[in-house]
Amino acid sequence: MRAIVSCLTNSYGRFGARGAIENIRAAGLEYIELPIRTAGAKSIFGDEPLVTTEASTADLTAVQSLLSDHGVKLASCNITSGNPLQRDVVDITKHKLGIAAEFGVKLVVGGAGEADDAEQLAQLYTHLREIGDCAATHGITYCFETHPGICVNHRYMLQTMEELQHPNLRINFDTGNMLYYNENIVVEVGLAKVSHYVKHLHLKDSQGNPGEWYFPALGYGGAVDFLQVLHIMRGCGFTGPYSLELEGIRGEPELSLAETQQRIIDSVETLKSCGYFD
Repeated sequence: MRAIVSCLTNSYGRFGARGAIENIRAAGLEYIELPIRTAGAKSIFGDEPLVTTEASTADLTAVQSLLSDHGVKLASCNITSGNPLQRDVVDITKHKLGIAAEFGVKLVVGGAGEADDAEQLAQLYTHLREIGDCAATHGITYCFETHPGICVNHRYMLQTMEELQHPNLRINFDTGNMLYYNENIVVEVGLAKVSHYVKHLHLKDSQGNPGEWYFPALGYGGAVDFLQVLHIMRGCGFTGPYSLELEGIRGEPELSLAETQQRIIDSVETLKSCGYFD
């Protein structure tokens, strides 16, 4: 079965979700990962959100029409909202799950959270199970992003998944974030250890230096073996979504839409050469 390859709309930077929807087919893709943003929260990419927590039924219908007009489908939604240790973040996350359900997606990506001590960790686990229960009512699986906290690397991911034991809570493995947030990590080894919990994957390249914001077109960083990533995931029957996440290079000039689009095209070519589209 051919894998689903999508693109996180953040990859279009300041051109945002609308830019992704209008241009992604020309780059060789038909799926996107659509963020549902918290109303009033500013994007670090400088884009205008297409969907927020204040979206009306008419707003959602308009987005569906935009997708249909351009022949684009949703592979997933990104509902990252903050640390689920906090009660308000849990409530926002549950609201976003309801919006994601309106789009008919079966997968969302969001934070797993952070805890400073055993008491906070117990509370975080309780909140995550509540999120998992809510996701289950919508037929959705909530996939933990590779961010600081209880899913920052494969060791923490395993501990978290084994503790939670919830069928609607799984992993979004981010190849670039593994290198950005950790030292002495081999991405492919980490992926192999948690692959049975991975239901969503962010494909992000880097030069492998912790803390270095260097996320170019896939294949242009050199620290991630995308062919090996595909082999590992095919070995456990995973067929996607593999979501491109190109967050740019700190200090580079602002990219034009044409330059942004070229990075998506170059990334697709890298994945084609690895067999993602076979």
